[in-house]
Amino acid sequence: MFDNIAKLRFEEGTGEEMLATAMLSSEAEIMEFRQPVAAEGRVEDWMTNVLNEMRRTNRLITKEAIFKYGGEMPRIDWMMSYQGMVVLAGNQVWWTWEVEDVFRKVKKGDKMGMKNYARRMHKQIGDLVQKVRQPNLTKNDRKKFNTILIIEVHARDIIDSFVRDSIMDTREFEWESQLRFYWDQLPDELMVRQCTGEFGYGYEYMGLNGRLVITP
Repeated sequence: MFDNIAKLRFEEGTGEEMLATAMLSSEAEIMEFRQPVAAEGRVEDWMTNVLNEMRRTNRLITKEAIFKYGGEMPRIDWMMSYQGMVVLAGNQVWWTWEVEDVFRKVKKGDKMGMKNYARRMHKQIGDLVQKVRQPNLTKNDRKKFNTILIIEVHARDIIDSFVRDSIMDTREFEWESQLRFYWDQLPDELMVRQCTGEFGYGYEYMGLNGRLVITP
């Protein structure tokens, strides 16, 4: 089992069998399984089924979060609706799309596109700071927003450097060298790319693991 998973939640099924219905992190963040797993037979067998369901559930929730981003729900409320690592993955997918959309606009003649996007990112960070300062946040929500802030400050710094250095094309090394997240229609999976490297996301539930502070 993975480092930050504290325990499973078990409930009695209709046939009195024990079912694993959720996974809890060390911070007590909960990921509810979409399909409960019967805890019967050899431990190594049903634990394998638990891990498979963890990945399946995480993938479904992540895909749902990505496709609901930017809808009727305000961005902060969207973040409140999902687990920390789901929010981070969704944010990274949409940040990648938004930056590449800016590059497309710049190519069509919008020379202020990257500067406008930089201003938008600064505002988003300001909104997150205001949320973190609210006294009614739970400990876990505060930790989630702090983690998101660290990643967003790093993303903002990248965009500021693009403005400073006049990076205007997706083919430039300064963009290709970034860790970029994409939800590919085929094979309908979350893919991570950097330079010529590409790998699948994995969907391993890690709870509210903190992030190291980004240093220059």
